[in-house]
Amino acid sequence: MQLARLWREHLAAGCPTEVAGVEIAGSDARALDAEITACASALICRKMTVDGRMERRLTEIRSALTEKLADSDEPVASAYYARLNELVSAVLVESHSGRA
Repeated sequence: MQLARLWREHLAAGCPTEVAGVEIAGSDARALDAEITACASALICRKMTVDGRMERRLTEIRSALTEKLADSDEPVASAYYARLNELVSAVLVESHSGRA
């Protein structure tokens, strides 16, 4: 499962100090990171399903991360935004495949 691999890689990489105090989609980057990793973990363990509200929030986050990535000139932050965006996208893909 690609989601599980991305989740493990993201956890291993951690949240860089360069994004401390950065707001993404209305949330502090560190709080948002925790929100996304918890969502991915719950989905991997089949402890939750992604409902319409969660899907909209994840889509909003994905768009905000894409904007941050385009505006970032800091390599560490850019790598973080790209990795987190990939994780969010994998959550959305997995949630759709789970519905089928």
